[in-house]
Amino acid sequence: MSERQAGGLFHAAFTYTDAVLSDFEALYRQKKEISPAMRIVLGVLGAAGAIYFSYMLYRDGISFAGVGYVLICSVLLVLALSRGGKRPDDSTAKYRKYYQGKQATFNIDENGVEMHLEGQKNYARSKFKEIYGLSDTDMCFYFVIKGKAYYILPRDSVGDAEALKKYMEKKCGKKFVHYDTK
Repeated sequence: MSERQAGGLFHAAFTYTDAVLSDFEALYRQKKEISPAMRIVLGVLGAAGAIYFSYMLYRDGISFAGVGYVLICSVLLVLALSRGGKRPDDSTAKYRKYYQGKQATFNIDENGVEMHLEGQKNYARSKFKEIYGLSDTDMCFYFVIKGKAYYILPRDSVGDAEALKKYMEKKCGKKFVHYDTK
């Protein structure tokens, strides 16, 4: 059950289900992957830079800056060829462990976002300026608060999802990035 109250307050109460956590896992994998277009850009820049700066080192002799540029270009090539999203990461497993089947309540007001998770004494609270990214899928809203920390809010727990989306964009000064997790 959720509602929008006077003063811009949003409230939601729900249980973290397997479907919600699977959606988060799909979003997290997508965010770690490097798109094919970006791989091409990284590969072209890396190869061109490595060739150019290697030639400059050959022609002008060894320099600290030249070696640094060759190394940077080599890193671009490695990123272009890597399988980025396949690296092991236990973040999603931790979310599943701590959230699966737990009741959560969210309050979003003029001061920020507050979440309480069943079984926890303390509330998680973040001011809008502490929210570094806004993402959404057809199933959930995701508010990135630091590193690999996310607030996960199912759309169907929010009465007016579009009003919440506009409110968060305005308060955080960021736009939502949509991910297709199907």
